[in-house]
Amino acid sequence: MTDIAKGFFLLFRGWRAITKTRGALRFALIPVVLNLAIFGLFVVALVVWILPWLVSFTASIAFSAVLKVIVWVATLLLVLIAYAFLFPMIAEVIGAPFYEEIGVRIDKEARRPIVERAWYVEVKLAVDQEARKLVVVVALSFLIFVLQFAPVIGQGLSVAIGFAVLVLTLGADSVGPALARRGLMLSDRRKWVLAHLRPVVGMGLAKALGLIVPVLNIVVLPMAAAGGTILVQEFDE
Repeated sequence: MTDIAKGFFLLFRGWRAITKTRGALRFALIPVVLNLAIFGLFVVALVVWILPWLVSFTASIAFSAVLKVIVWVATLLLVLIAYAFLFPMIAEVIGAPFYEEIGVRIDKEARRPIVERAWYVEVKLAVDQEARKLVVVVALSFLIFVLQFAPVIGQGLSVAIGFAVLVLTLGADSVGPALARRGLMLSDRRKWVLAHLRPVVGMGLAKALGLIVPVLNIVVLPMAAAGGTILVQEFDE
């Protein structure tokens, strides 16, 4: 439990490291602004073009005024829910080079030897990582769907499996870039995660909870990048 708690609170130490490391704060804020700008543009497109197009189908239906309101509210809610799930994936891809720079600066300040990569390599790795994650999510969703047919036990198992995979994935994503900077390939990074499973799970738990808390979910990804770097530093030989 001590190691899990240590990993959990390292996420918040990550924010302190960002504010204390020269130039790191702006790299934390840039992807947030870009992500919010994308969301803003999508909302404008939704209100100006998509919603009026959807509402046009209700013009010839009785009680069209009521249906218009229902369509507007339902569509906006669906968009907000979808974006809540897509936010981390979009932020990971957009923010990959920025979060990497945060980790690099924290490692350099601690005088740790690292392997640096070009920004476009970071984006490629982030896209590959998110694609792999999406495959896991789809497979997991299918498994959870099948488990729903087993009353009570299946539903409980589906929730437990889903949450466990989410926490482990988020924790592994947090330490992955720092391990890559030390020259570890994907198979070696997996071994490292399994060898330090409890603190990684602790960080994944903190990151999962942070992503569902309004406002905190905006900064939790750079915090995790910094916290994951600190976690790897503590186990450097």
